[in-house]
Amino acid sequence: MPTLSLLAGIFSGLVAWLLLDPIQGKHLEQLFQNELVNRLDMRAVETRRRFEEFIKEWQLQGHAISNHWQLITYLNSFSWYESAQRTKYYNESPNWLEIGHPNVSLIAPGQVVLMDMRGKAREIYQRKLLPFNIDRILDLYPKRDDAVITLIEGTPYLLVWSNIAYQQDTDPAVVLLIIDVDEVFLAESQKMAHGTDTLIALIDSNDQRLLVSSNQEKIPQGSYIRDWRDSYLLTSQAITQYQSLDHDLLFTTMVSRDVVQQNIKNISKLAQLDRLLAALVYVVVFSFIIFLISAKINQVLKRISRYGQQALGVQQPVIEKGNVLLQLEDWVKKFFRQLITARDTLHDRQEKRIRETEVLKSALFDNSMVSIVTLDEQGIVVEVNGTALNTFGYSRRLLMGRRLEEIAIKPDDRSRFRDMLGRCIKRSVGPSFCRDQPMLAETANGEEKAIECSVIPIHLQNQTLFNVYLRDVSGRRQAEREIASLAKLASENPNPVLRINDKGVIVYANDASEPLLTYWDCERGQTLPLYWRNLVASVLKEGVNKVYEINLEDQIYSLQLASIRELDYVNIYGRDFTQMRLAEMQSRQHQSELVHVCRLSTMGEMSTGLAHELNQPLSAIINFASGCVRRLQTGSGGEAELLDAMAQITVQAERAGEIIKRLRSLVGKRPQEREAANLNHLVLEVASFIEFEADREKVEVCVELSDEVLPVMVDLVQIEQVLLNLVRNAIDAMKQVDVSQRRLLLKTERVNNKMVQVLVRDSGPGMSPETLEHLFDAFFSTKKGGMGMGLRISQKIMQDHHGLIEVVSEVDEGTTFHVILPTDPKLELPGF
Repeated sequence: MPTLSLLAGIFSGLVAWLLLDPIQGKHLEQLFQNELVNRLDMRAVETRRRFEEFIKEWQLQGHAISNHWQLITYLNSFSWYESAQRTKYYNESPNWLEIGHPNVSLIAPGQVVLMDMRGKAREIYQRKLLPFNIDRILDLYPKRDDAVITLIEGTPYLLVWSNIAYQQDTDPAVVLLIIDVDEVFLAESQKMAHGTDTLIALIDSNDQRLLVSSNQEKIPQGSYIRDWRDSYLLTSQAITQYQSLDHDLLFTTMVSRDVVQQNIKNISKLAQLDRLLAALVYVVVFSFIIFLISAKINQVLKRISRYGQQALGVQQPVIEKGNVLLQLEDWVKKFFRQLITARDTLHDRQEKRIRETEVLKSALFDNSMVSIVTLDEQGIVVEVNGTALNTFGYSRRLLMGRRLEEIAIKPDDRSRFRDMLGRCIKRSVGPSFCRDQPMLAETANGEEKAIECSVIPIHLQNQTLFNVYLRDVSGRRQAEREIASLAKLASENPNPVLRINDKGVIVYANDASEPLLTYWDCERGQTLPLYWRNLVASVLKEGVNKVYEINLEDQIYSLQLASIRELDYVNIYGRDFTQMRLAEMQSRQHQSELVHVCRLSTMGEMSTGLAHELNQPLSAIINFASGCVRRLQTGSGGEAELLDAMAQITVQAERAGEIIKRLRSLVGKRPQEREAANLNHLVLEVASFIEFEADREKVEVCVELSDEVLPVMVDLVQIEQVLLNLVRNAIDAMKQVDVSQRRLLLKTERVNNKMVQVLVRDSGPGMSPETLEHLFDAFFSTKKGGMGMGLRISQKIMQDHHGLIEVVSEVDEGTTFHVILPTDPKLELPGF
């Protein structure tokens, strides 16, 4: 059979080849001929289109030159107006033309002419000399932007004019490009378009003479078109858009006939080869398919015999040769006998598997974690698992043969249980109604349990039973109530609680957040303003909690932004600080009033010294004024002496005014105002205050100021009050030592880049550890009649300024106070 199939395939393939090859070859050759002619016509159209596009590129190049800034600048200069003579440049670019321009592809114009508004050539840039007078071309100017191919002395040229409007309301100047239409020009116009088998040429239509071609070696200039009709397929087209009216030129596309014929022969050979290959493939495939079919039939017959032997389990020889169908007939009876034996064996195995499955199902039923009760179609209990007995506390004997709802279901849910069971038995509802119905059950000891009831039918051969699954959900319900209670924690919180995702969208906001939402002008589910979105993104990126404070119209909130990076959101916990801030303001006000009282007390104690200091300039004023009066009465004083005395009176009056001004600034009541100041100046100011008191108590005051500026942002009066308290305490303490040992040091210095300090060191008797322990306590004082508030208030002032006041003292070794303040090098001080 396989050999016959091969012979039939070869014969049918040869017949098909001999009949179809001659007919199909002629038709294909004719189709190729027609298609080739059509493609040649399309190529002619394409070559002319490319030629015209190339001319358009030269027009665009002319427009680019006429609008170039160098040319416009030149035309607006005096050089253009001062000279009316013609200027020529040969291989040297003029000022109005950019070096290396103009050009298109590899071609540059032979001449670039700049004409004035009268049509005269003012400046000519030449790359090569013209064989004729350029004035012949100037007469062809059409008074507009244009491009024309014309013949001059039998040679074609492309002329491109482009007007230049270099001044408003004036006639334009003109740029003229003169390009040789030669072999290179034609070749560049068709660059990358076709192979060497296609040539183009310009022909004078009057005498059919070739003016120029794209390959002068093959098609020389001056030959006639009739000389090439036998060698080339010619397609001539009129140049209507860019042709001069004085000449009639034709654009001709030339394709070699030898190349065309060779292409036709090559295509025919390829088609014939394809047909031959198709015939061979047909023969091979047809023969192979028939061979496979016949081999498959033999193989199937052999497999039938093998499968029969395997199914029967009998070792019998397999027939590899001969007529398999005839030999299989002998095995049919044996096969059926063996089949009956196999059926009986399989039946025994199946019964064993059923018994094992029943045992497995019984184990699953009894050991299930869910209470399962099996009911018949009347709702009577026919089976119950151990979990149900343990859950409800009933014995099997008490449950069997009774209705489940009468024993285990609460009275309020019994009617609903019967309705559900009845509908499930009648199958009048969908499966969802028979699953997970919430009910209340009752155990044998009266305990109430929340359950979910599901009814699943079991279809047997003669009846249908129903498994009722009673899932105890009491623990889950309790957990759900606790979760719900915890979920209300945020909503019941009297302070704002919000959740913002990584896109800045408000995912959640409780009712207490309404003032913040109003302030941000957004609602739940909307996006925060840009500033707060950036804060949220910053907190998420850094993973660090941050606290911000915002001031609404009548409320102040402190907002803590807590990053939850695992879930890409930020929680905002708000706290209303309004009352706290008001309390702080009142505390600061009370503190300010107390500081003011202390200043007044200090000034009262210093009144004698201030009176003495003020008495000096007043006495001087009286003396100088009395002297002026006597000189004026006696007429003995000259004008110069009187003016000098009056000047002294002015100086002493200003001195008294400064004393009063300092006194007013120290004792005056005013709001707290912080300003940038030099710590050195503050120390000098305090030293001037205690100058009289120090002289009176014979205390040597030494001031050591830092060489560098120490800028601080402070309330000047409060810091002066702190330093004044420390200095006066030091003077009082040194009254207990000998006059020769009384020395007070005021020193300023920088601690580090962020802190500066003032040292107030005295040579007094020092303090004991017990005194140091209570030194900053309120109402503690070592002086008779002292209020005990000076150091306490000084410490509070330093805390408000984010500074420190520290003390070091030993008995008989003196005392040193360190007044430490924050500094910032970026602070700008007046006068520095």
